Amino acid sequence: MAEFQNVIDSMSTFGKAMCLSASISWNPQRGESQESSFVLGFNSDTPQLNSSKVWEFDQAHQRWLPVAELASPGDNVDQVYAVAWAPNIGRPYEVIAVATHKGIAIWHLGLNPDSDGRLSLEKIAQLSGHNGEVWQMEWDMSGMTLATTGNDGAVRLWQSNLNGVWHEEATFEPTS
Repeated sequence: MAEFQNVIDSMSTFGKAMCLSASISWNPQRGESQESSFVLGFNSDTPQLNSSKVWEFDQAHQRWLPVAELASPGDNVDQVYAVAWAPNIGRPYEVIAVATHKGIAIWHLGLNPDSDGRLSLEKIAQLSGHNGEVWQMEWDMSGMTLATTGNDGAVRLWQSNLNGVWHEEATFEPTS
């Protein structure tokens, strides 16, 4: 528990903020050169707490450190409903999906930290198609297909083509 203290401390600076929900996804595959890491997103009544950050374990200091915040410059802070870290089979970057009321953002996260310990980050797609919030996301074991579901009851499968353009591959609608 001591190694999670700075994660807890970063949240407690907001006083009595109410966390409506939180979503966590561990890096499913880490090589010997990578430390343990996870992405954590919050849905809160306090805008400053609404974020999704990648945390990595620092062996030297025996604690978790934030290494990336999944937000574009100028983005308004957004309630995070779900996060999902894709398995990485040979890519030179990680892929993380973040669901907010704006839809699903697909992020590429660099593998090598800069001199400040931060990882490079690029939002490569913004997916929309659900009517309402997306509450659950899951990658297939290859990290190539993302399944999403939410308030509308539909299950949607998303994939990128060879050019990196994301599209909805299939939809399974609820029947009455």
